[in-house]
Amino acid sequence: MPMIAGLRRTIRRTARHTARRTVRRAAAVAAAVAPVAALVPAAHAAPAATAAVVVDVKLTGTGVTVHEKTADPVKVTSYTLGNVAYLRRNGRFAKQIGYQEITVAPKGRRAVAVPTTYVNDHDSVLLADLTANTGSKVQTVARPLIAKFAHWSRDGAKAVLTVQRKNGTSWDTIGFAVVDAAARTTRAVTVPGADRAARFRWGPGGTEVVTEHQGGTRFYGLDGRVRRTFAKTGAPAGGEDAFSPSGSAFLTWCPLTYAEPVCVWNRTTGALSAKVNIRAQALLGWWDDRHLIAVVPSGAAYRAVVADLTGRSTRVLADIPAADWKARVYLSYTRP
Repeated sequence: MPMIAGLRRTIRRTARHTARRTVRRAAAVAAAVAPVAALVPAAHAAPAATAAVVVDVKLTGTGVTVHEKTADPVKVTSYTLGNVAYLRRNGRFAKQIGYQEITVAPKGRRAVAVPTTYVNDHDSVLLADLTANTGSKVQTVARPLIAKFAHWSRDGAKAVLTVQRKNGTSWDTIGFAVVDAAARTTRAVTVPGADRAARFRWGPGGTEVVTEHQGGTRFYGLDGRVRRTFAKTGAPAGGEDAFSPSGSAFLTWCPLTYAEPVCVWNRTTGALSAKVNIRAQALLGWWDDRHLIAVVPSGAAYRAVVADLTGRSTRVLADIPAADWKARVYLSYTRP
């Protein structure tokens, strides 16, 4: 369906409840999910940049300024501020009405958007083809379950979402859902014994998913069966992809017994590769195999920086005002 045509559709009833950065879905009376709004241009495009020149990009609706170069290995392609999502097209950012998160696939051809409401008693996603300028709704799970925290496989063929069920005032993870972008189908998998706070991400090969498990890291096949577990690693971290570009290492928040906050582990053996001494408030992924993207304090505000595996910052990627950080701004970086 054309993406622009759906911009004027209205979802009339939305009830939100935030618990561990999740959203309660309320019943919606709309008949379909509205397509992504980002094809409506923002007011101004970012100026062109040469490979060596840093260009400042202001993020719509925030006080955040991103500093980027043409040759950067990753760029901000979407972001959220609280439960409001923004998508980038041709250097422009625009608010996506009716969506609480949007994630762009590697190489930038596709995006997956998670709406704020149920439609026909189902949670769903919008699969957007950013090249063809089209989108289609795909159901994920039925009420009362929700599916969110979308992550793309490296080939851009599949997205995995974490499936949760309401438990009092919080949401407990019970499994994951894999969305096939070409077939436009979803397969939901229940994972017995999953950690309540588990968040599923892809392994680098796209044949398994990974999440925290009892203070360690557990790998699952796409059938939900356990493949292997590395104990006492801490929870996997790192924005859209916890694994290094080569796939040889993965990031975690170190166990509390470590003085350093961030750890790097060998993907094959589970051996500790590095302890990174950095005051990270968030990890937004890998820059390259030897550098991370982290959000760190900067006076009364915050910065997204490139940091090496000793914790030394080598470049500022974004300046983030304290008010935006408090409002839960999140920058999503995509590898082209």
